[in-house]
Amino acid sequence: MKAQHGTFIGPRAPFGYRKSESNHEKLIPDPKAAIIVRKIFELAANGTGVTAIVRYLNEKDIPTPIQYARSNGLAGNYDDGNRDWNSRSVKYILTNRTYTGMLVQGKEKRAVAATHEPLVDTDTFDAIQRSFQAKAFNLTTNSQSTENVLKGKVVCGCCGGKMQRKRGTNHADWYFFTCITKNRSGAGKCIGMYVREEDVFRAIYHQLKLYVNEHFISDLQYKQEIRSLDNNIAQSDQQYQEAFRNAVQHSERFIYGEIGKEDFRAVQVVANEKKAIRDGIITSKAAYEKQYQVFRKLLKVSYKEIALSEIVDCIGEIIICPNKNIAIKWAIAP
Repeated sequence: MKAQHGTFIGPRAPFGYRKSESNHEKLIPDPKAAIIVRKIFELAANGTGVTAIVRYLNEKDIPTPIQYARSNGLAGNYDDGNRDWNSRSVKYILTNRTYTGMLVQGKEKRAVAATHEPLVDTDTFDAIQRSFQAKAFNLTTNSQSTENVLKGKVVCGCCGGKMQRKRGTNHADWYFFTCITKNRSGAGKCIGMYVREEDVFRAIYHQLKLYVNEHFISDLQYKQEIRSLDNNIAQSDQQYQEAFRNAVQHSERFIYGEIGKEDFRAVQVVANEKKAIRDGIITSKAAYEKQYQVFRKLLKVSYKEIALSEIVDCIGEIIICPNKNIAIKWAIAP
């Protein structure tokens, strides 16, 4: 069986490789595509998340694997998608062990090492796989079972009380939130809400993605807005400086008795107004920059690139409704 001996049996070489002209059953690096693959692994190894890598590739107008294949004569009815890189295509590369020089082929997934030149070393590849595993359900930098990430955030939709986090029966490795008002004050005060912690986390991620989509800020939009604010600040500052110089001149004239107090105060008011306008735009810029930084953090959490604990301060309340719906109230400035 060819796969057992490290012979490449696929119909098309993975992106970054091509079939040797002298032996179509052997992979060799494609001079151009291999550079792209190595860059993807370099970014991932340096801690860049999949979403950020996708954005980098698209901003650089780097051709996708299918686009690159078409430019090299690929024919046939292939789906081009939206012609952009996406998370799935990047993650496929980052999890494909072929790039370590190993072939894993056939129904039995026969693995043969050192069959072709690697585009990434095994240690780097394995470290990236471990990071993916850690992010599979990324809640906090610590273990989910040892820390109540949502402490004080989960609220009973029946009585409005804070719900307590408890461990599953027989010390099971799962947790739930429960309202104890019913036990303390009777069924007339609360019906006794209950929800599994994992369901709360799923609701947070689901509603977070909806929030991110609704308030999406692209890099281009952010840069354009900052450029516009900088221009407004520069123009406003110029107007203020002119008004300030005029006020200084009127101050001297007032001291020498050339103008009255009312005229002097009038130019002072104008200068103060111009300063207030400039300072207001500066404040608006700072607020927008903060809004964008919060959005970027929310976006990364929605893709599980950073821990959920990083945005707990953005969650106001998590309301467990009697109909079992979970409503998230965000504590995020517009």
